[in-house]
Amino acid sequence: MDWDKPELHLYAIGDTHIGSAAADEGLMGRMAEIIVQDDLARVIGMGDYIEAISYTDRRFDPEEVAQPIYPEHLGNPFYMQALRFVKVFEKTQGKWLGLISGNHETKARDRFHFDALAVIAERLGAPHVGGSRQSGWFVIRMRDEKGKVRNTVRIFVIHGWGGGELRGSDALKLQRLLWKKNADVVLLAHVHRAMTFPESVETTAGKKVVNQRRVGVICQPLIGKHGYLAKRGGNAPAPGYVVVSIRRRPNRDAEIGVRIEPL
Repeated sequence: MDWDKPELHLYAIGDTHIGSAAADEGLMGRMAEIIVQDDLARVIGMGDYIEAISYTDRRFDPEEVAQPIYPEHLGNPFYMQALRFVKVFEKTQGKWLGLISGNHETKARDRFHFDALAVIAERLGAPHVGGSRQSGWFVIRMRDEKGKVRNTVRIFVIHGWGGGELRGSDALKLQRLLWKKNADVVLLAHVHRAMTFPESVETTAGKKVVNQRRVGVICQPLIGKHGYLAKRGGNAPAPGYVVVSIRRRPNRDAEIGVRIEPL
């Protein structure tokens, strides 16, 4: 993507789980309004937009289903969940750079042949990203007023994968990605525990060994009710959101900052 303003704000939106009793549409509505009010905003979809758990799934628990339940929800629940996500975020249409799938959308596609990502992406005016559709790349070219590219920022996004229960295990996953991916920013979702840290990685530039600063971010979920993680001993995450700011700097690397804001 080409960007001709001096600064860009990237909002990472995922783990909303529309259709779950833990989903908080009030939080999502406030998040959508923040994005709309920010003239420098663009959005990356991080997956798990919908719950996509049917009654034939071993994970199904009727106590975790959003209430009230209407007849149309029973006919095609995944489609209705996807439409509901679009409804909550419809005012942000046109600001989405792209979306990847989460494990919940992937399960629905593989087991029930319904691609929620395609519905959401088309209605929000955004492309799918990535071959597996649970990961992908973005390249941001920061141009000056004359159209010259001053900074190029590479961003790797991935929904996430299973593993340990401790916060340290999530940090190690993020660090592993920072070592492996030649990206200025790595965004990870799935674990519902927001964090960020920089990492210095040695790489090569021609015959030189250079030290590259990379930034890793675990994105904030938009659920705000106890219960979703309680089965494994967890708590509802504190409501908030993540925004990555990229500031153009001629003759130097772009300035990259991360904020985890309360909501």
